[in-house]
Amino acid sequence: MGTLLFTKNRYYIVGLLVLCIMSVLSFAYAGNMFLFDFNKEYSLPSLYHYALLLICCFGFYWLMQRERAYDVWFYAFAYLLLDDMTTLHETAGWLLGKYVIPTELWFFSRRALGEITYLSVVGGLLGCLLVKRFFAATAAVKKQFIIFSCLIMLFALFGILVDSIHEKTCATQGLLCVLVGIVEDGGEIFVTIIIIHQIRQLLVHQTERVIELPAQDTSSRTLQAH
Repeated sequence: MGTLLFTKNRYYIVGLLVLCIMSVLSFAYAGNMFLFDFNKEYSLPSLYHYALLLICCFGFYWLMQRERAYDVWFYAFAYLLLDDMTTLHETAGWLLGKYVIPTELWFFSRRALGEITYLSVVGGLLGCLLVKRFFAATAAVKKQFIIFSCLIMLFALFGILVDSIHEKTCATQGLLCVLVGIVEDGGEIFVTIIIIHQIRQLLVHQTERVIELPAQDTSSRTLQAH
């Protein structure tokens, strides 16, 4: 897993581009094969995203060994992985949309509003812990919290706003439906790749600090001896 975490971004992006191209080609020549369908759970694009989210979980787990504040991000990505694999928010959104949400709002369907409601509750619970960790953290960690928060909001933009557009365009199956689906899920995958890059930078910085500290101690002892 460590090797995957330190894999260069371009390889992850190439993987995403290959999946996007194969998805379009499979629709054009084979009627949208399940294997390359971004809209299907456990298709290759979905499995690719699960793997990237798992890498994020391991990355944040390693970060929290030296800085406890990152535990909230570990919990957040562990939830995202579980949610993605089990379609938890889609199911909750459908149930809330059917039995609780009274009407559509703008271009948001009742299901989409149900998903927003459910994710707001989950986000609120994680947000309370995030705020607590933020105010207890150092200035450097606070800066990283802001970066990760912005990336999560971008992730949510694809997962909620683009998802709503995708639902409207898929009233009739066609190339547009496939392309918007690629933008939705491909966008989430791209943001996840950026997050892995950010985690990698932090781990490299932590490793450099660990290497520097013994060297500084050795130098101090040498000076004291003289």
